[in-house]
Amino acid sequence: MRSSSIIYLITRTHGRRTHLLTSESIKTISKSKSLSEMVDQLLRSDYAAEISKLPSEEADSVRLEKIFLKTLVERFFTLTTDTRGNVKEFLEAFAARIEVENLKRVIRAKHAREKIEEQNLVPLSREYTLINFPALTKAENIEEAVSLLRETDYASIDKRLEAYRRTGHPIVLESFLDRIYFTRLWEKLEGMVEKESLKTLVGEEVDLRNLQLILTLKLRNLAPKLIEEMIIPVYYRLSKSNLRSLTQGGLEDFPEILAGTTYDKIAEEILRKSKSPAVNLETVISKRLYQDASFALKNLFLKSGYVIAYLLFCEKEARNLVTIATAIDLKIPEEELQRRLLL
Repeated sequence: MRSSSIIYLITRTHGRRTHLLTSESIKTISKSKSLSEMVDQLLRSDYAAEISKLPSEEADSVRLEKIFLKTLVERFFTLTTDTRGNVKEFLEAFAARIEVENLKRVIRAKHAREKIEEQNLVPLSREYTLINFPALTKAENIEEAVSLLRETDYASIDKRLEAYRRTGHPIVLESFLDRIYFTRLWEKLEGMVEKESLKTLVGEEVDLRNLQLILTLKLRNLAPKLIEEMIIPVYYRLSKSNLRSLTQGGLEDFPEILAGTTYDKIAEEILRKSKSPAVNLETVISKRLYQDASFALKNLFLKSGYVIAYLLFCEKEARNLVTIATAIDLKIPEEELQRRLLL
């Protein structure tokens, strides 16, 4: 039987959804000729309070990104205050994707031997994470950063250090963070009463991330055995056999292996873009995920899956606004910006 707390959570989420920018609003904002014009349009949104504190001459893409991501964090964790028990634990496990993103940023910086500071991370308050990010940013190298995770949920990442040293690819470590994140999230999901509607989006994202991982690693010529070891061990619409065939086959085999699955069309699109920059592949995968979230918002109106769809839309909005602000700052052509937007 559905608990009153879940009903309350879904009801509250419906109200919060009305605060999100529409696709039309994002399109309009993306046509801004300057950051000041973009800021003016956002003064009628949830970002107004923070943006209005910025002197116009200080409204650059870096400061705006901070505001967009701070709002995203607040939206994620505000939901966790609306419930309790295993529902709260599940939502906190879902929100850990922000923590994982910060860990990836640290790993990339340490790999590139670039300086990274807390201001380069998603603004995640200490009340929402047990990770000592100030210490991580100051680590001398990846090995030291990994050692600082010894007493956290990500301690087992040290098992991938040898593979990282051997291949020289930070994605080896990043993918293991995804493996830890999604495995834990799936375990929390199994304890939920309405798990089927939640699996619709969580399972779909795992499938898509595995497809992206396999293709990315193949493009880097990593051995099939290593690729198979790095797959997220959660099987939704893609079976273990499907994934093994993808790791062992060639890129040209993707459409045939995925024929008859819900991912047959995206396999063809991935193959077409396999020689394009990684950002294009990420865009293809993300667009599919957010399209599924849009479907869920319309069809899981009274289900728990609606809450996850809302959170994914919060994420999509933040990513689009960051993309727009950065594009305006760097004077990226509008045509290229439109291709990068997740609409």
